[in-house]
Amino acid sequence: MVVYFGLFTGIFFLVTFFENMNGLKERQARGFPRVSIIVPAYNEENTLKGTIYSLLNLNYPKDKIEIIVVDDGSKDKTLEIAKQFERKGVKVFTKANQGGKGYALNFGLTKCTGELVGCLDADSFVRSDALKKMIGYFDDERVMAVTPSIKVWKDKNLLQKIQRVEYMMGVFLRKTFSYLDSIHVTPGPFTIYRKWFFDKYGGYDSGNLTEDIEVALRIQRYGFRIENCMDANVYTVGPRTLKTLQRQRNRWYVGFLENVLNYRDLFGLKQGNLGLLILPGAFISVALSIILFSYTIIRWTINSIDGFLNLSSVGFDFYPFLARNSLDNTLIDLNPLRLLAFFSLLLGLTMVLISKKYSNEDSKVGVSYFAYIAIYWLLFAFWWIVAVNIKLFKRRIAW
Repeated sequence: MVVYFGLFTGIFFLVTFFENMNGLKERQARGFPRVSIIVPAYNEENTLKGTIYSLLNLNYPKDKIEIIVVDDGSKDKTLEIAKQFERKGVKVFTKANQGGKGYALNFGLTKCTGELVGCLDADSFVRSDALKKMIGYFDDERVMAVTPSIKVWKDKNLLQKIQRVEYMMGVFLRKTFSYLDSIHVTPGPFTIYRKWFFDKYGGYDSGNLTEDIEVALRIQRYGFRIENCMDANVYTVGPRTLKTLQRQRNRWYVGFLENVLNYRDLFGLKQGNLGLLILPGAFISVALSIILFSYTIIRWTINSIDGFLNLSSVGFDFYPFLARNSLDNTLIDLNPLRLLAFFSLLLGLTMVLISKKYSNEDSKVGVSYFAYIAIYWLLFAFWWIVAVNIKLFKRRIAW
């Protein structure tokens, strides 16, 4: 079932992408509206300077861009570093920490003067041409937000390499979802919105674990469109340890569950592809991943016990065991299901290579992809098992 579902969705997304290749053409903007960029920062002394420099280097009329840093009660040198940029025109504010990024973003919204407004997380960096490439999509008055392509910055260990492939897969999927009018996440790193949407429908949901999902679903609820600019590149620092990655995914996945349940009216025929395919498909993929993970663990446990008992009965003589499980026997056991699984892996690699090509990514993905296919599905299922447990037992999420 997992293999068949993966094949169906993979082929469907690839066909959708290639049917809409004209959507990859650069959108030339008719003008340069004023854009406000909010940088919420809490204890970001190690990355904030690079984030602000990337904004100052944007290839966009300098009198049309406003950079606002909101220090969210940092306990390190974040505020001190931010203030160094005031002489370059950066507006710096500080406020008491209230427990979530949404509070800082809403504070920033009260200071904005731009027609368009965006956010750039203080651990992210934007390419100089990104904003100019994104602006053209706003010529369509129905477009309320434009998302960039988000990638991992400097993958220094295996965990970050796996995340890099995951993000590259996300680059492909977000563009494909835009063709289906089904983008349901407007990521924190450099999504650009029309300011009047917040003025009319309220700011960010301050206490929300994933305010970027909530805003995207709200936009969809009111019948507006969310676009994606595939070659507008933004880089973010991926968690370096399993502990920090787990905490990040706890927020993401529990936040997704809570927001989708709050916006359950988006399921169904009236919401088109989002309600009929994308949101239900997300839940199906999660369920199948958990089932596969559980089945694999149970089978491995049973086989390990059987193997131990068999070996103990022959005095732990490994030769007959190795002969029965020789490499030759393994290689010739290519049943149809394994061939379909192999084809699914090729589809995934194709998506990553498409992302690499059309988002102008120079780095190689070969070795990282094999690590991704070997490990990521286990991590994905485990993250969701933890998230469901947190939701069911109402456990507290640590930021």
